[in-house]
Amino acid sequence: MKKEYQTFTPDIKNLAENTEIKLTIKDLNPGTGKYGAKIVKAILASDPTKLPDGDVLYVRSWIGALYPQTWAIKIIEELEETEAGIPHGETIGAKK
Repeated sequence: MKKEYQTFTPDIKNLAENTEIKLTIKDLNPGTGKYGAKIVKAILASDPTKLPDGDVLYVRSWIGALYPQTWAIKIIEELEETEAGIPHGETIGAKK
């Protein structure tokens, strides 16, 4: 059975396909880790048939709107719990 995850992105166009990327995902699978977030190195595909051994990835906007297309994700490696950078950098400079 495929596992299910979700991620948030300011723009779905930011998700690179068929190449290793760093991504924060939330675990949607039953068990003690459900809803836990982790940073991973993964390969994504907007067409799940192009990554048949991948798991299910639901993509949401920063405000939580679910994009209609389900993606596939293949986790290569789990990374550290924190990542250097500016959190939600795209929203910090937003004009009111």
